[in-house]
Amino acid sequence: MSKASDIVSIALAEVGYREKASNASLDDKTANAGSGNWTKYARDLAAAGYYNGNKNGYAWCDVFVDWCFFKAYGAVEGQRIQCQTGDLGAGCIYSAQYYRQKGRYDKNPQVGDQVFFQTGGEIGHTGIVVEVNASSIVTVEGNSSDQVKKNTYNRSSSYIAGYGHPLYSDADGATAAPITSPAPEPALKTCDVKAPLLKRGNTGSAVKNAQTLLISKGYACGGSFSGGREIADGDFGPTTEKSVKSFQDQHKLSADGIIGSDTWKALLTE
Repeated sequence: MSKASDIVSIALAEVGYREKASNASLDDKTANAGSGNWTKYARDLAAAGYYNGNKNGYAWCDVFVDWCFFKAYGAVEGQRIQCQTGDLGAGCIYSAQYYRQKGRYDKNPQVGDQVFFQTGGEIGHTGIVVEVNASSIVTVEGNSSDQVKKNTYNRSSSYIAGYGHPLYSDADGATAAPITSPAPEPALKTCDVKAPLLKRGNTGSAVKNAQTLLISKGYACGGSFSGGREIADGDFGPTTEKSVKSFQDQHKLSADGIIGSDTWKALLTE
């Protein structure tokens, strides 16, 4: 039997966990704090065979959400409840798409939901809804300022892209309201989209989309900050180029700082 309150309790217990600088002290909440994207969450899910590879060392907001379900229900049942029918659940875009495919994604928040956030129209961050009020929601998010953090948002915020409703089997008073039939929404972009070649000096929406993906994976792009998060500015400058090279090197691609088809594919699927 699965309940929203199970996930909320697990998520709240993790608040204050700090991302690690290296693959050490992963089980200690505050030791070895840094920005290396190393966590116990990715370690545990890699051992359980989640995803298409080990995600330790990568942006981990979605990994944290998945870990909460894994902790509560185990690998097979946890993924079923999250509507995950493939091995790309470590990516926010794909997690949202899994909910869409099950008809369980809309704009109506409920406690225990997986909330998705967007920048420049692209989903790039996620968390768990732990409270729902008339005008606001409260979340627990992994990789929020390099830690598991509790945040509050206005329900009308444009930063909120939507909510995925897990397949909980039992209502326990934690949910706010029955799920309504979601209105049709445009399909999310996947990696077969024809993406332009981008390099230093380019500007525009395509650059902004690439930066959004980089930022969601923990790479700086030289933009301004709002609410502790970097905002993509659509200007392919030296900071973006440096991050592209670092990302390419991490993925064993030619580190030329140019976003071509192979780099786009890695950004969209890893």
